[in-house]
Amino acid sequence: MTAPLHAAFLSLLALPAVTQATAIEPVPLYKHLKDWVVGCDNTRQCTAVAADENADMPLGIQIVRAAGIDGQLQVLIFSQSSLAAPLQLDGKPLVLASDAQESGVVFWRASGEQAMALLKALRNGARLTSQSNDGELGSSLNGLSASLLLIDSVQGRVGHRSAFVRTGDAPDSAVPPAPALPKLAPFVRPEPMGEAEARRISEVVMTATADDWRDPGADWRPDGAQAYALSRETALVSFRFGCGAYNCEYALYTTSRAHPEQAKALQLETIAVQEQWGDFGGSVGYDPDTGVLSSFVLGRGIGDCGAAQSWRFDGQRMQLRSLARLGSCTGTWSEQWPVLWRTQD
Repeated sequence: MTAPLHAAFLSLLALPAVTQATAIEPVPLYKHLKDWVVGCDNTRQCTAVAADENADMPLGIQIVRAAGIDGQLQVLIFSQSSLAAPLQLDGKPLVLASDAQESGVVFWRASGEQAMALLKALRNGARLTSQSNDGELGSSLNGLSASLLLIDSVQGRVGHRSAFVRTGDAPDSAVPPAPALPKLAPFVRPEPMGEAEARRISEVVMTATADDWRDPGADWRPDGAQAYALSRETALVSFRFGCGAYNCEYALYTTSRAHPEQAKALQLETIAVQEQWGDFGGSVGYDPDTGVLSSFVLGRGIGDCGAAQSWRFDGQRMQLRSLARLGSCTGTWSEQWPVLWRTQD
């Protein structure tokens, strides 16, 4: 990791994990279980996705279940390829009642009792496959049962009738309720910064922070510099550095608009799992109309793994607004990545 990103990441403010007396696992949570990945967010909504890294042509599977007695369940099976045959579970036809096609992607959706029945069948199988014009699509089910048991544990369902795996006689009325979505403090939009002020602040901050990001062995400058008004007194300055095939590097600072030479590395709220990964950069943008700073990091060029996260300025700091991540590059697009943090705007 280069100096700009390293310096910015060390300054992140850690948000505490959300705990609940009746649930075992703290959240947010992200775990790789054999050929599956599970992520649970701050409301204990959990997402499990197939992550079979040995599959040449993976078939996507996503399971999403919300916490609480009325937590909705949805199973999604999807493929970017045109299928020439129905789904098969261990070589036998698997019939689903609902399917659709959107933007070239084939979907099968199941919810509620239908989804529970589908998961029961998948738990007893080893591999889900189909045929496309290019060959066999498939994903391993190794790790699915462990993933479902983990979701039950996170949501306090073990021993209850609604559990995926270890059901029992405990009433679902005793399942812990889902924590409420945190509500972000509002963003107060300042007057936009003029071009002359933005250019002046960018140049002063670039000079003042050069030791943070300059390569001693090269004479180069950032290939992109932007300055924005966060408030009447404070500015956000973003420097973009040489981009690779699909990710760029950034250094971000906040500073007094009157004294831009006093710039400091931008501090962002984050959660513990983010600090383990260091995923920041890729494509970073700030929307001055909404106060939202976003980062989208690709794990590889086709975009089937990486991290998508956003923050919103509350007048003092950047509050964590959203986070989704998938570390396994297995044909699952960002819309299906496990969500680890959600908020109300």
